[in-house]
Order: sequence, then structure tokens, then C-alpha cells
Amino acid sequence: MNKRFKEQYYEFIYRGEKIPLSIGTIVVCLLCLLLIIVATFTQINVSHVLPSFDEAGEFILKNVSNPYVPQIPVVLFIAAILGPVFGFLTMLLYLLVGFFIWPVFALGGGLDYVKSGLFGYILGYIFAVIPVGRILEKNYNLKGIFLATVIGVLTIHICGMLYCVLLAVLKVVSFSYVSSAIHSLGGIKTFYDIVISFIFLLLAIPAKMILWIAMRSSIVKNLAKSAKKEVI
Repeated sequence: MNKRFKEQYYEFIYRGEKIPLSIGTIVVCLLCLLLIIVATFTQINVSHVLPSFDEAGEFILKNVSNPYVPQIPVVLFIAAILGPVFGFLTMLLYLLVGFFIWPVFALGGGLDYVKSGLFGYILGYIFAVIPVGRILEKNYNLKGIFLATVIGVLTIHICGMLYCVLLAVLKVVSFSYVSSAIHSLGGIKTFYDIVISFIFLLLAIPAKMILWIAMRSSIVKNLAKSAKKEVI
């Protein structure tokens, strides 16, 4: 393998570089924006066995099935693909689209959505992509993935719950609404978020290697080299 061919080959291989600003990166950001919108309106049923006790007090394995919307795993997946900067910008774009262009949030859109208890979770998306992206930039191994998963999921849920409490204090919603929201979005679904997010972050490794072909900054480098040659 000669030196020139080796340099061209390595341009297509992701080796832990920071995501550059390029046309390909912008396209990937838009694709990730579409992905989070699709995830917002996608519901799957998660079925599994759950240890429990029957009426007689005997230990049993109970079959349960719960509806699940995979927004949080997709948000962390986007953070892993795009990193903290472009992940943050993609979530911010999602927020602006929901406010001013199209009702892409779970219960609609528009500026009045700030009065919804679910808006705190959207704020959580924005805050979560930064630490998740930074952790995975430095340590994209099993330990880093697990840490990013736990921090990302807890950041989103804490933001969502605190925002619900804030709305209740301001008397926008009732405290009974806060209790029901925490019950429906927390508990077993937080466990689902952690498990499924961990799987999504594992899948982000090969996905990022494929998307790196589009996001790499070789076009910018080639333009810079061409401009330098013209000056010489």
C-alpha cells in the first residue's frame, strides 16, 4: 500500500476525530432531526416477564407488556453520532421547528407548548446531548457507553420532573398532574430507557463509522489545498 493510497484510505475511516463542519455533517444533522421526529410518533410494545407475587403470596413470573416511545434512546443515539456540538444544534433545531414551523412535539407544537408538562423532557434532550456527546468522544467503550446512558437518561427525567413541579408551583398544572406524569413516564419506563439506550449507543458505533464517510472534512481540505496551489 503506497503512501498516497494509504492517506486516501484513512480519510474514510473514523478514528475518534471531532465532527467537522461540512456539508455532509449538515445533511446528517437533518437526517437526525427527521429521526427524532419519527421517534416522537412511534410507539412499540415492550413485552417481558416481571417477578411478582400472586394473591396467595406465591412467587411467580408475570408476563407484562407496556407501550413505549423510543425518544430518549434516539436522542442519545444522535448525541453519539454527532457529538456534543452538533447534537446540541440538532436538538435546538428540533425545538425551533416545533415552536415555529410544524407541531413535531408529542402533544402538538407552538410557543404555548411551554405550558405542557412534557416540555421539560424536551429541555432535557437539549441538556443531555452535551454530557453524553463529551463522554463518548473521550471513552467510546463499554464503560463510557454505560456512563453516558445513565447520565443521559437521568438528565432527561430529572429535567422533565423538575419542570412539571415548576409548572405546578406556578399553578399552570395541578400537583395531581405532576404525580400522574411522574408515575406514567418514570418507574419501569426509566428502566426501559436505560436498557434500550445502551443498545442504541452500541449500534451508534458502526452507524457513526458509516456516516463518517459523509461527515469527514476531506472536501474542505481539498478546497484548501487547491486554493493554496493557486496562490503558489
